[in-house]
Order: sequence, then C-alpha cells, then structure tokens
Amino acid sequence: MKNKVVEIEKKNVYSGTLERFVKTCGFDLSTNKKHQRMMTMADRVLENGVAGIEIKAVVSYYGPEIFHGDKLVVEGQEIICNYFSQLPDEAIEGAYFYCLTAGECLFPSEEQIMDFLYADIWGTCYVDAGISELRRSFMEEDLKKRFPDRKVYLSEEFGPGYFGMPVIESKKFMSILDSSLINVYVKDSGLMIPQKTCTGLYLVLNRNDIKADIACMQCRGNSAGCQFCGIKAEMDRMKGNGK
Repeated sequence: MKNKVVEIEKKNVYSGTLERFVKTCGFDLSTNKKHQRMMTMADRVLENGVAGIEIKAVVSYYGPEIFHGDKLVVEGQEIICNYFSQLPDEAIEGAYFYCLTAGECLFPSEEQIMDFLYADIWGTCYVDAGISELRRSFMEEDLKKRFPDRKVYLSEEFGPGYFGMPVIESKKFMSILDSSLINVYVKDSGLMIPQKTCTGLYLVLNRNDIKADIACMQCRGNSAGCQFCGIKAEMDRMKGNGK
C-alpha cells in the first residue's frame, strides 16, 4: 500500500479534540467561572474558524525488509533513530509511514491575541486527535487484514521531534510520502505547510512487551544520543564480548 489518502470527519474526532483543548488550556470547567467564560470565547473561535479544519492523511505501508538495525531504508531515504538499535530485528513486521494535516482554524485578525492563541491550540488538538483516529480506525483495521491469523501490535509513534530525531528529517518523510496528495509541502528548514501538519511512522511488532522509556519518547537529543543510549550500547558491547 503506497500513498493511500485517508479523510477523517471532524465530528469523529471532536470529543477527543475538546478533551485535549481543555487539558492544554488547564481549564477547570466544573466550578471556575473565569475558565467557563474563557471556554465560551474559545468555542466562538472554533465556531468561526472550523470551516478551515479539514483532516486528511496519506499513508504508506512497508514490510520488514526496510529495517536495518539502527535505521530504516525506504525509497532511497535513510531514517535514523537511536532507539531503533534497541529493538530486536526479529520483532519487526513492518511499518506505517503517514503525514496528516488538519488545515487551519481560521480567525479574523492576529491583532486579537486570544483568538490567535485559541485558534492555534484548536488546530494542534485536531492534529493530535486526528492521528489517534488514523491509528485506531485505519492502521489497526488494516493490520487485521494483513495479519488475519496472528496478533501484531503498533509501536509508539516515531518521527521528527521524537526519540531525538531532528525536525529537519521531515524532508525525508516527504520524499517517501506523496504529501502533495493532501496539499502538504515542506520547506528547506523542515517546516511543513500548513503548519498544523504532522508526519511520522509506527512500527508493526509481533510482541507487545516492547515499550519505550518515557525519557526516550520525549528525547530532544542530538544524533550522538543521550547517556541512556550510551549505557545501552556499552551493555550490548559487553554482552557481545561475553563479559
């Protein structure tokens, strides 16, 4: 499967978007009158700008042949991540690459700073909720068709900005995926346009006991890795030497 376009209806992710929005803003809507008034303002921003929200994704699936220890080699591009070296080769069954955009929550003027802020948060929350829905309703359902006779699992999300992978790597993802199908483009800096866009990948695993340490998931380290990566590499080296 290459460059499959998936459209997600806004109504299907609204509840997840709203939950993320309230959490991001830190609102207590049960008793805090100020927060209730601010939520009313935020609702108005969404009502006025929701026409610009259009959730689309492009997805490609690849088999285990793309996995080469600490990197993935796909369509002539090398996707490198320190965490890949911690995964056993035999556990990898494949990978889903995706790019998803939510368009933009429109607002009349950047001079209204709160309108700008709320519109920005709504857009981000629609992206996050859209990715969760893409995983649940498309990837997981596709896996059932590909592996009808055995259980497989999706990993945590890997991508630019996660696990120490540089943001500029988004250019490689855009070379693998035909993001023009959903009107997404990438600048030389790695910034994707529209800004409310995310790209990444999920590995398909045949084990459900492979979980990343939270510090790895939030890693913003450089390509040399962090102290944890160094310790893991040293432990592997010692095992290889029989020590």
